[in-house]
Amino acid sequence: MHIVMSCVGTYGDVLPHLAVGQTLLSRGHEVRFLTSEYFRPLVEEAGLNFDSVLSAEDYLAGVRDPDVWSAWRGLRAGWRRLRPAMEGGYAAVARHIRPGESVLTGSSMAFWVRMAQEKFGVRAATIHLAPMFMLSAADPPAGILPGFSALPVWARRGVLAAADWGLSDRIMGPDVNRQRAGIGLAPVAGLGRRWMHSPDRVICAFPDWFCAPAADWPAQAMCAGFSRQAAGGGALEAGLEAFLAAGAPPVVFTPGTGMASGRDFFDRALAAAAAVGRRAVLVTRFRDQLPAVLPEFALHVDYARFELLAPRAAAFVHQGGIGTTGELLAAGTRQVFTPFMVEQMDNAARAERLGVGARLKPGAPVAAWAAVLDRVLEDKAIGRACAAAAALSRGARPGREVIADLIEQLAPCGG
Repeated sequence: MHIVMSCVGTYGDVLPHLAVGQTLLSRGHEVRFLTSEYFRPLVEEAGLNFDSVLSAEDYLAGVRDPDVWSAWRGLRAGWRRLRPAMEGGYAAVARHIRPGESVLTGSSMAFWVRMAQEKFGVRAATIHLAPMFMLSAADPPAGILPGFSALPVWARRGVLAAADWGLSDRIMGPDVNRQRAGIGLAPVAGLGRRWMHSPDRVICAFPDWFCAPAADWPAQAMCAGFSRQAAGGGALEAGLEAFLAAGAPPVVFTPGTGMASGRDFFDRALAAAAAVGRRAVLVTRFRDQLPAVLPEFALHVDYARFELLAPRAAAFVHQGGIGTTGELLAAGTRQVFTPFMVEQMDNAARAERLGVGARLKPGAPVAAWAAVLDRVLEDKAIGRACAAAAALSRGARPGREVIADLIEQLAPCGG
């Protein structure tokens, strides 16, 4: 098969798609991976053909925009930063399609894949990493509105339809329909609840024990499990390895690989770690968010493979990104969630319902950070829930393999 994969977002978005791409490559398929130029070295190191849909400069400008990480301003700001990828993404997909051979995949916001699917009549799968993108009234996302879950289903349905019109259609719709008109396609509406889902296949890259399929999901949607990196191989950097060996398991703090305006997060992290007497590992590629000199109990690293670090950590304090959450559930690691965006709020709420940790407002006082962290570290019930989640993960076929199966099933006749 010839597979053209499109993905937009940060490392937490790219890595799960990349794991699927590597799985497909290992099965003998030809894979081309479309994402930001920023990730070219990562994609090429994985052995996949690369094409850029967004410059590295545009990517960095997006992650450095604090509005992108706002719960309420994030959609508008994020779309403004994503718009430059739309035309380039469509042109790249169109350039690589081979009639009768190609299958397309696209992450939730890679809308150009849906356009190419319609324009060229090729089969495509939408891959949603997080439950938030399913926008279900039967199993509503957390963090949209206070008391939303308490409404009857019919009322939730109305609120979601209004939100889809007022947000998705009004913010993204004009640009999407302008581009569609330019390639001879009719305008569309209901972007967030209907159009973004491929009619061929919707792959939910999370297990049904994290979010079970709801009655109002599209019929072509199915859960496949978290798409995690293959186990084995690689190592933590020498400085981190030495730090881990020198004392008790630390608490790992990260506001997400794309967060570049997290100075307050790290200030609270260091203060909370000191208050509970724990060593700390601070993970960020943007060193300017940290104090110039760190205390002796803390270490900064640009990047760490969480599947290797998680089993050796006492707990993780993080933003609730789905990639990090999935790795920590598989490792049985305790979690404190400090979500910034609605998607992260929903992920955190679902994980908290599993009993594996607790939520905390990012702007809460240091005393609250310390109290929640101390409880999560010491609570035996949380430890048992983490062990149960790890057992569920070990007992399931790897999500990247299941997702690869579902993509292969879309093979064109003779492809």
